[in-house]
Amino acid sequence: MQELSKRALAYLREIKSVTFATVEQGVPSARIIDVMMVDDEGLYFLTGRGKPFYREIIESEVVAVTAMTPEWVSVRVVGDVLPNADPKVRKKIFIDNPVLSQLYPGGKDDILEVFQLYRGRGELFDLSGGPPLRERFAFGGEEPSVPGAFITEECTACGACEPECPVGAISKGEIYVVDGSRCLECGRCAEYCTYDAIEPAKGL
Repeated sequence: MQELSKRALAYLREIKSVTFATVEQGVPSARIIDVMMVDDEGLYFLTGRGKPFYREIIESEVVAVTAMTPEWVSVRVVGDVLPNADPKVRKKIFIDNPVLSQLYPGGKDDILEVFQLYRGRGELFDLSGGPPLRERFAFGGEEPSVPGAFITEECTACGACEPECPVGAISKGEIYVVDGSRCLECGRCAEYCTYDAIEPAKGL
C-alpha cells in the first residue's frame, strides 16, 4: 500500500468514530461506525448481524467512509467490503479496542462480524491552512481518479475562466489548465466558460 493511502487510513483510525454510508433500496443511509484497525490490507470495522447496516453491506459489498480531523483535513474513501473471518484479525481488534468487551460482555460478542474495506479509491483534502490541497489515492488494485475540473481542447484561451477561480488554480496556455490538487471542484470556472470547454470534476 502506498504511503498516501496509509496516511489516509491512519487518519480514519485516529479519528475512529467516522461516517459510513450505504444505499438500501435506492435510499442513502449514513451512520457513525468505529474504525477498529487499519493495516497494509485495508480498513476493518464490525457490526451486528441484526443491523440494517449489516444487511446493506452483505447485499452491496460497497461502502463510503468520510471524516474530518480537528485540523480540517477531510478523508473520503469509497470501496469494496467483504467479511473477514481470520481469527487473528478478530483477536487483534478486540485487544486494541477493549470497549467491545464492555459492550458485549460474557462472550456475547459473537453477534459481531468483522468486515474489511480491502479495495478502494479516496481523497485527502487539506484545509488546515494556506492553499487547499487535494490528493487522490487508491489501494487494493484500484487506480486513483484525477481531481479537479478539466479544460478540453475546445478551449480558445479567452481567459474568462482564470479570474473566476477562487483559489487561482487555473493557469494560462494555448489551452488553459486546472491544477486539480488545488481545485475546489466548485464549478465556477465552467459557468463562466462561454465555449463549454470545461468538464466538471468527476469525483472519486
